[in-house]
This record gives sequence, structure tokens and C-alpha cells, in this order.
Amino acid sequence: MAQWIWKFGEFEIYHNALVHNRRLQYGYREPPVWKIESPDSAVRFKKRVTTDGGEIWIYASGYFAVTVGTGYHDRNQYGGRSRITLEPGATEISITVSGADSFPCLFVDGVVSTDGAWSADNLTGDFSPVGTYLQFDTVSKSPAVFPFCREPLPYVRKEELEHGLLFDFGKETFAATTYLNTGDRLFVSLGESREEALDPEWSVIHFDLQPEDGTVSIPPQAFRYIYADDKTVEIHAEYEYLPLRRRGSFHTGEDIIDKVWETAAYTFHLNCREFFFDGIKRDRWIWSADAYQSLFVNRYLFLDRDIEKRTLIALGGKKPFQCHINTIMDYSFFWIISLWEYYKTYGDKEFLYHIHPQLREVMAFCRGRTDEDGFMRGKRGDWVFIDWAPMDKTGALCGEQILYAKALRTYADICGVISQFDEGCRETAEVLRRSIMDSFYDTEKRVFIDSFESGKRNVTRHSNILAYLFLPLSVQQKNDIYEHVLLNDDVTQITTPYFKFYENQVHCEHGNTTLLEQSIREYYGSMVHTGATTLYEEYDPQKSGVEHYAMYGNPYEKSLCHAWSASPIYLLGCYRAGVRNTGIAYDRFEVRPELGDLKAFNAVVPLPDGEVQVCFDSKQLTVRSTVPGGTLIFNREECPLPANRLMIRKLQ
Repeated sequence: MAQWIWKFGEFEIYHNALVHNRRLQYGYREPPVWKIESPDSAVRFKKRVTTDGGEIWIYASGYFAVTVGTGYHDRNQYGGRSRITLEPGATEISITVSGADSFPCLFVDGVVSTDGAWSADNLTGDFSPVGTYLQFDTVSKSPAVFPFCREPLPYVRKEELEHGLLFDFGKETFAATTYLNTGDRLFVSLGESREEALDPEWSVIHFDLQPEDGTVSIPPQAFRYIYADDKTVEIHAEYEYLPLRRRGSFHTGEDIIDKVWETAAYTFHLNCREFFFDGIKRDRWIWSADAYQSLFVNRYLFLDRDIEKRTLIALGGKKPFQCHINTIMDYSFFWIISLWEYYKTYGDKEFLYHIHPQLREVMAFCRGRTDEDGFMRGKRGDWVFIDWAPMDKTGALCGEQILYAKALRTYADICGVISQFDEGCRETAEVLRRSIMDSFYDTEKRVFIDSFESGKRNVTRHSNILAYLFLPLSVQQKNDIYEHVLLNDDVTQITTPYFKFYENQVHCEHGNTTLLEQSIREYYGSMVHTGATTLYEEYDPQKSGVEHYAMYGNPYEKSLCHAWSASPIYLLGCYRAGVRNTGIAYDRFEVRPELGDLKAFNAVVPLPDGEVQVCFDSKQLTVRSTVPGGTLIFNREECPLPANRLMIRKLQ
């Protein structure tokens, strides 16, 4: 079956550029704040074929030239002819595409068809396997147009105000809108909240429109409410979404837990578009550490491989790699770590081969910025982030070194899978690990400090959480971190859902069986109690009313639909249903159910070729897997989990 093909990565580079140039803010376009790549303007595709002879039809995104044959004197040049007859036998087809309005891509059908077996270069002679996705399988499905679905979206309420109309669509959404029955000018203000929509100055997304013949349309935006300053206007909206199949589920019978899970699932789906977005209103950008967390949520909801693949390719950029991903040092490390997480989940070794040249470029950039002591310190243009929290960032920051060490080990592991030389990264990682312990581990406090260069010996949850998760520590060292940091109210609390993800991971890994539900009920449940239909970027229960919407010094800049707040989906699937991949592509996995502070639950966790169903209450546990390779771990006993056999454990 024929497919559209392109030089590997160019589909993602093209759509990444479109995404990053769509951001709107306060009536104007907000340019990207980091390096955005462009596709190559000319690409050559080739393949050696053997046929019985026959015709091929050629379609391209730009103008093209076709050559058939191998030697200089043994080839035929067909220029831009779209229909060519091949002679029987072996030959090579070479097609160069250029001048595309989008990016060079090719579709060939007939006795030879385009597929992943072709190779491509940018006229440098450096050929590599092409990129393609299965859904682009007809000429009419152009890769330049991202394949979203749309469906009509009616508003649920129209309110007449003094100077216009307020439309309420019932919940946060992402939709294209058309305005009918207007005059020659129309002002519209979109809001995630009612207050934002009614504030024409500070609503993040608003438009001064000039309709033609009483009609005007705007491309898809995020909103729940729309205010229009015309009492005669009517709105037609179309919900735009990525057609992902929800494969995971989690039901407890406890209203607030179930509502948080459903709200998280809807929040996450809205942020699954060309790539994993951070939020659908303000940024609509792709951030590496946000994407890392989205991998885990996706695993327990959709298990969609393509969106992970697209996101990782787009974030990796192109040669030459000249600045950290998103300009943030730790985000480059999270990207490298994410590649291994992707491979473990899907076993896609071919992807590692494809991405390795860019991975090597990113790794070389990072290693080239270390200081003589092997530590990473921020250079000009670097953002040393970790989280929105007070940390002692004097000199080398502990959390950055931990992530760098993990990235080095990850790079070596990937090179091992695809039989590539790791340039000594495994040894460098071990030297760095010892340096971290020597410089950042405070033997008196028995925890990690942020910086050894300031002399302050400042302790934060962030550095210790990262150490717990990413360093090979002893059981005693992990116990010390848990007792002296995570259970210590004198250590500044985590305030962002972003880092709550990691803190909740540590609580669960350490066996604390009640704090997960407590966090979901109190933190995420409080959001839902405010009337939220999606989960916020950040939440402070001490605030009230419009205070919840302010961020970055502006009254409505907080994202009320943020992907990283969907973490309860992952946490409940992993630490309550207890399903974890312990091999490659779930060839081995464990099911370790835990009720925690729940009375009961009924869960489905997707696997690449099937699913695991877990039902647990105070009387019995039942587990069923549709694929082999699982191990049920319960009450300190382990037993194989055969495919399609119901396993029952009585509790009374």
C-alpha cells in the first residue's frame, strides 16, 4: 500500500514551526522564544527495485524530477512526468522534490509504491530511511494538513448583557468559530472563565474582526465562554480534536476521585494535538519536561505511539544543535531520558536508529558545556529551571547534575541497543555520580543540598526527589530522604502540579498508601470543586474567586487546561491498578495492585497488544490479562499471569 513519504523528521519540523507561530496573546501574535527549525527546501528520494515491468504514478508536494537507472550512461531522465513505464528487471528510482509550499514529500503508486523502505537525503549524499505515518495512505491525505477531526459544538447558554452577548459552551474546549449576522466590525473575547471573557483588556485571546457580508471566522482556540459586542450575532463552533481511542479507565465509586480522573482524561485529550502541548490557551507550545510527564499519562489512557514519536522528533530539532531544548538545561536531559522511555514502552528499535544522529548531536552539545569538574553550570542563554520554586542555584545545581547523569546513562543504554559507540558516556555517568555524592550529599543532614558552592547547605524537596528517582541510592539513603525531606514540613512545600507528579511518585514508590488519595482529594478535588471542567496549571487552595486565574503578573494568564495536571491517570494506573512494564514493549510486566485509601476500584490498563483488567475491593481481587508475560504480585506472593485467564484472590 502506497504512503506519502518525506525525509525523516521533516513532517514534525514543519508542523512544529506552524504550531509555534500560532500563539496569540492580547490581540497579537506572540513569536516563539527558542530556535525553530525549517524543513529542507529540496529532498531526493530513492529506492532500488525489481519488477516485472509496468506503470507508476508520481505525486509530490512541489515540482519534481525523476531518474530511473544506476549508471551515468544507463539511466533515463523523465523530468516532471507523473506517469512512467518501468522495464522489467532491477533498477533504481530517484526522485527529487523541491519548491514545496509545505515540505518536500512524495507519493508513488503502481508497480512500485512509496513506503518506509525508501531513503532520502537533502542532496548531500547522506541518505537515511524516510519518515512516514500509516494514515497518509492516499493521494488526497496531504501530510501538509494535520489530520484532525471536527464536529459541531453547540453552546449551552446565551446571556444578553448591556453591550453584547455572552455564550457559555458548558466546559473548556478547543474549537473553530464562525460569527454570523454581524455588522462591519465585531469584537470577541474568549475566556477559560466567565470573568476572562468579560474583560476585553486582559482576556488572553481576543479579536477585533472585520466581517464580510455579516460573517467572519477565526481558527481554533481554547475557551469555555465567548463574549461578542453585538447583540445580533450568532455563533457556530466546531470542536477540533485528535481522534484518539481511550483505552484506559479507572472507576472507584467515590465521586471526587472518579470526577478528578474523568476531568484529567478530558484535560489530557485536549492537550494531545500535533504533539503533546503544555496548555491549549496561552502557550500551545511543546515543552520537553511537560512531554516527559505526558508519556506516562498517555501510557495509561491512550497508549498512542505516534504522538509520542512526533513530539520527540519535533523537540530534538535538527543539526546543528546550538542551544538547549526550550533553552532549558534540564529539558535537554529530559528529552534524552524520554527516548529511552519511548523505546521501553514500544520496543521501536527502528526509531532509535532514525533519531540517533540527532541524539548524538544533542549529547555532544551537552558534554561540550561541562566545566572542568564535570558539572553542568548555566552558560549564557541557558535557563536553569527545575521548577518554579526558591532554590539555591549558585554555581552547579544538584538537580541538574542528577538529570545529566541519568541522561548520560540513558545515552549509553540506547547506543547499546543499536550497537553504536557511546563515546564513553557510561563511564562519564559513573564519575559524575560519584562527584554528586561527594559534593552534594550532606553526610550530617543525610540528604542532598542544592549547591555546595554557596556554603548555605540549602535543602529543597526538588533535589532530593530527583535523587530518589534517578540516582542508584541505598535503601537507607532513600529512607533518609523520605523522612528528613518529604515528611518534613520545615522543607518548603511543592506548589506546582508539575513537581507534584514527582513527589507523588516518591510517596508511592516508598509505600505510603494514603497520601496519593489525599493529594487527589485535596489538591485536584479542590480544583474540581471550584467548577473547573479541566485541571489547572497551578492551584492554591488558599485563594478564591478570580485569584485562581492570575499568573505571571496578569489576571487571567494561568492555563486552566494544563497537561501536567493529568498525572492522577498515571498515578492511579501505576500505583493502584499496579500495572508496570518491566521489560521491553511489555514483553514482561507486573501487576501489583494496592487499594491504598480506596474502598474499591475497577481499572483497565492498555498494553501494546492487549490490556489488563484489575478489580479490587475489600473482599477479593480479580485480574485478567489478554496477553502473556505478566506477573501478579500480591500479599508478598508472585505468580505468572497467563493470558485470558481470570485470577482471583480472596481477602476474607
